[in-house]
Amino acid sequence: MAYCVKCGVKLEEGARECPLCKTPVLLPPGLERGYSEPLFPQPLPPKGTEGITKTSKGIIELIVALLVVSEITIALTMWFSGNIEHSFVPLFSTAMGALVIAMALVAKHTYVAQATTHIVLVSLYLLGLDGTSTHLSWSLIAVGALLLLWVFAVFTTTKKAKAHHGWTALLLMASLLGYVAMINSIIAGNLTWFVPVALPTACVLFLGEGLFYFLFLTRKKNRLQLADLVFFNLIILFLTLTVLDIFMTHYRQGLWSLSWSLSLFSAAILLILLLVGVSASRRLRRYFTSQNRHR
Repeated sequence: MAYCVKCGVKLEEGARECPLCKTPVLLPPGLERGYSEPLFPQPLPPKGTEGITKTSKGIIELIVALLVVSEITIALTMWFSGNIEHSFVPLFSTAMGALVIAMALVAKHTYVAQATTHIVLVSLYLLGLDGTSTHLSWSLIAVGALLLLWVFAVFTTTKKAKAHHGWTALLLMASLLGYVAMINSIIAGNLTWFVPVALPTACVLFLGEGLFYFLFLTRKKNRLQLADLVFFNLIILFLTLTVLDIFMTHYRQGLWSLSWSLSLFSAAILLILLLVGVSASRRLRRYFTSQNRHR
């Protein structure tokens, strides 16, 4: 330990002058200070490296121990009660519950990692429950809904999705259409109402949203008005429901007519006229304002 010879302040190792009085620190030749290094230096782990902490490891070991005890208890209970043939569901449910908790501790503590892990595990659990009947039916619809949820709520938050908006929009549309087609195929055995009803309705919805994107979201100088956003989306919704009514009526009765969406179609026409009038008034106001400024 070294101290300043003038003011007595404690000096740090390797200091060349006193931090208080700036007195130079002079050492005899051959006694210059140096930093000591370990005999076998080891490189430090890179920044951001994650692993299982001691606390997580202890919790996982406790979960495994409780799982073993629970499985043995459930198996013995079902055996002595004479219901061993129905023991798969409670045993499988207990094991999946323990796996969900353990994977939540092991996976990275990010939204994408945690959401993906839980969606995959819940999907496996539903498939396992439905698989007890040796035929997958309702679980395919539920798992498809979970995968659709992952595409819309998880994938859209990743860097790849934010960097490629066009491809992301196409993936969302394809996922939605694929899920509807899967429902029709599972329930009816083939695509009965998907092609004549759902497909044209979805095309109208996607074309309307695409038109909305190019008309409003590609503007650079003019900001999007809240009224335009609300009215245009209402127009898309009303027209989509109108198209759904037309194709559904034709699919059921063979007639091209409206049954319950006439009021929605009328409201869509009124909103279109309102938007056109508002847009024309804004253009006229900007025109006369710019003319007055240049006079």
